[in-house]
Amino acid sequence: MVSEIKKYVINGKDVWQGYLYKVNNEKQRNPIKYHIRPLTPDDAEQMGKLSENIYKHLKNGEECFIHKHSQEYFHEVFNNTQINYIGVFVGNHLIGMSYIRVCETKEELQEELPNSEYNFFETERNNGKNKIASMGGDSVLPNYRGNALNTIMINYRIEQAQKLGCTDCTSIVDRKNRWNMGPYFACRFNLFSTAIDPSDGGKISLLHKPIEKDSVLSCFKPRVSIPFERLELIDYMISKGFVGVEFNRENGEVLFAHTQYYRQAQRMMVQNYKQLQIKQRMTKAL
Repeated sequence: MVSEIKKYVINGKDVWQGYLYKVNNEKQRNPIKYHIRPLTPDDAEQMGKLSENIYKHLKNGEECFIHKHSQEYFHEVFNNTQINYIGVFVGNHLIGMSYIRVCETKEELQEELPNSEYNFFETERNNGKNKIASMGGDSVLPNYRGNALNTIMINYRIEQAQKLGCTDCTSIVDRKNRWNMGPYFACRFNLFSTAIDPSDGGKISLLHKPIEKDSVLSCFKPRVSIPFERLELIDYMISKGFVGVEFNRENGEVLFAHTQYYRQAQRMMVQNYKQLQIKQRMTKAL
């Protein structure tokens, strides 16, 4: 059960309030109140402890995106005005956090959305004045998972991005990480491309949500469900103009639907897929 979110503005900051109905996977007779707010340098010590705790409890497939950082690291982060961290608190205890980085150039976005073949800054939308809010660092303490806090933090950051004048939101998910797919799909993100993370060589899914549009899908509605681990088949579907729009946690399948929104990226995917087929045929011939 997800509680209704109450929204406030306190000292000029957006504060959301709700209730947790599960702790340690057990339903609570008396729901626990939590709140979400922007983080500040005063929170750096707790951010470092949360990062260390999350790192100790990683599941297989989460390694690429959750990195252990120190209190000193988070103090330095606040010197970067492009990055905005938010946190989830129970009382004064930080139990979850995530960030958005506002990118205004292709080079900045490449650091957050590596090897993306879609150039968000050379489209005709928004008169060519695109500003991208890239989301990352999604983490919740294991004891408090199962309360849809990642989904709530994503929605919080979408509203934050709108207030910062952003036109789009993006994120990346490791292609082994089935746990973080659901929240982004629930917030209407699209799996529009795949890539290799240059930091560790891992395979990643690239996610995108245009803030001004409710849907980017074509008017005709073919739907194809594919197991999330069928990586080559997913690449093929993207090359044919499909994007992932939903994730089924029970069977681990991604639902794909057609779009013409990402034509530039799709053309590149077709070329890459054909080159891969040629290389495979040449390898077999040898």
